Amino acid sequence: MENEELEVIDSTTDETETIDSQNDEEVVEVEEKEEYTEREKQLYARLKKAEAELKEKKDVKVEKTVATKSDTKLSIFDQKAIFNANIDTQEDLDEILDYASRKNISVAEALKSTVIKATLAENAEIRNSALAVNTGTGRRSGGTVSNERLLADAQNGKMPESAEDIAKLARIRLGKK
Repeated sequence: MENEELEVIDSTTDETETIDSQNDEEVVEVEEKEEYTEREKQLYARLKKAEAELKEKKDVKVEKTVATKSDTKLSIFDQKAIFNANIDTQEDLDEILDYASRKNISVAEALKSTVIKATLAENAEIRNSALAVNTGTGRRSGGTVSNERLLADAQNGKMPESAEDIAKLARIRLGKK
């Protein structure tokens, strides 16, 4: 190897020295001779301890996530059972999977359970009633009354209340005669 010159900066004196590459041992000795204060030693010990704890926590988190992912795998038969049962909401699917895992049974067996059947029926009823409720704030229209209905009501003595329906009834009677 050739004698290469390296520049080493001493942080305590801010001086630049030129050293041959063969004299690397001297540089190492200079670095080892630096003494740390008690405070620096304590901080270094705390840093190492915190790094070790952080590494342990990471390992635990990785193990937990791997365990939960393996629990949610469904077999082909379970997927087919869910598809055939027409499970279309996440809430129902969660109920089925939770029940199957607590009872340690397959999803197909859970779907046959009376508890799950009742729960699914109740959830479906709640969703259907929620859809049927009109939550709009707009006014409802009275709708248009058919010509036959207007004539039948008029012959029975029940006259329409709106001016539009009265005009419509008049046109119908004039058109017939």
